Amino acid sequence: MARIFICQKDFTLLLWKNRKMLNDAVWFTEISNGKFRINSRAIYRNLSSEIVTKLAQNLSVSEILDWIKNETIKAFRENYSQNPQVGALNKAIGGWNELIATSLLSEIIYDINKETGMCIAAFSMPNSKLQLEGINEAYSNFLNLFTKDNFVNINNSLSKIKPFKDKIFMPSPDYIIVVIENQGIAPIINSLLQQQAINPDSLVLYNFLKGKLHIEEVKAAVSLKTSNRPDRLYQPLFEAAMIKAIAYVLQQNWKYYMVVSELTPADRKIFSTAIAPHGVALEQTFHLVDGTYPYTRKADLVSLVAAAIEHY
Repeated sequence: MARIFICQKDFTLLLWKNRKMLNDAVWFTEISNGKFRINSRAIYRNLSSEIVTKLAQNLSVSEILDWIKNETIKAFRENYSQNPQVGALNKAIGGWNELIATSLLSEIIYDINKETGMCIAAFSMPNSKLQLEGINEAYSNFLNLFTKDNFVNINNSLSKIKPFKDKIFMPSPDYIIVVIENQGIAPIINSLLQQQAINPDSLVLYNFLKGKLHIEEVKAAVSLKTSNRPDRLYQPLFEAAMIKAIAYVLQQNWKYYMVVSELTPADRKIFSTAIAPHGVALEQTFHLVDGTYPYTRKADLVSLVAAAIEHY
């Protein structure tokens, strides 16, 4: 049988051609009137092996984002002879930022689990949405994390919110950090953390834990703020308000943390001083945000995880 040899130059060219074909197929979708959607998750998946390498090299988040952005602009120009729209590109960058943070959190927690024998997990969730009639799930995917039987068991705290569970409309926090009591599933959790680090949009941990968690296993919710648009400042605060109010009713000390790519004076003021709305009704000062963490590279998220599990 004849052997086929491919030189490095030809192999590199072949990879480039394969990527270009993939770019044409899935990276961009024309919406209407010459406007295009940037399929940020498809781009991330296509570049994932190179992103993993760059993460291992401890490059800053901004350096990796700039590289992905430049690859996207280059591909768009090759396909359409113009630059992508700024708004679409900025939206894509926000999505890539979240995926990178998911990978880094997964790596950090996997290392902690291996060093300490704990069973910690961090994961993102799908967006909350109205459920089809007949499906026994809440609008909020945060509430869908918990064991359903606990909502109807009068001896469980979750039964306190059952009467209005289906009237709680809140977006999904970017991340949930949990400490699992069942050490028997630690090998599964660690395996899924490794998968999540490589494929951060897979939702493997969320899908595994959905409907299985007990309220005391939840330690913190995390919001990643990557946009300086003023309206983006208040969405995470609404998430925090709902989570803190539910935690108060359930007598849980759930934390809420902000992770920011850039901290403006307004961010600093609001995140450090805002009071939880239910605190106003109870005439008590309950902090809405328990800590704000700058996010430039992997090391910045280590202290966030440490704070989340501090009292465990």
